[in-house]
Amino acid sequence: MSAHLEAAGSVYDELCDGLARLLPTLDEAALNWAPLGDETNSVAALVRHVVGSIDAWLARACGEPLDRDRAAEFRYRGTAADLLALLERSRAETRRRLERLATMDLAETVRYRRLGAAAETDLSRAWCVEHALIHAGEHWGQIQLTAQLRRAEG
Repeated sequence: MSAHLEAAGSVYDELCDGLARLLPTLDEAALNWAPLGDETNSVAALVRHVVGSIDAWLARACGEPLDRDRAAEFRYRGTAADLLALLERSRAETRRRLERLATMDLAETVRYRRLGAAAETDLSRAWCVEHALIHAGEHWGQIQLTAQLRRAEG
């Protein structure tokens, strides 16, 4: 596997390790609490979305079909055990897909219509991997902030 793909797997593992440490520190109410109600997302919904998003972007990069209900990710409610199980499944799928990508040309493009876009665009397989990680990292920061806000609420 290339250094780029190995690094991608390590970055995702690091993010999952952080989540695996954080989630058990929050009770079910905290996991499913949204700071501003419908205007924001709970930790549980964000974790579900991170898993759904990374699965979707890496599946696209591999050319695999994936059935995803993005809107349902943001309605998700769960326990720490549920979320840890989702993370472990996602880690395994991420490793499998990165190994598959190691056999492909990462410069090759795939056609995809991004959320809110009027037309399809060509995205390289490498771009899909990078976008998946950046997007997951953005939500990891949001998850940490949401947990901090919940703790501040008492």
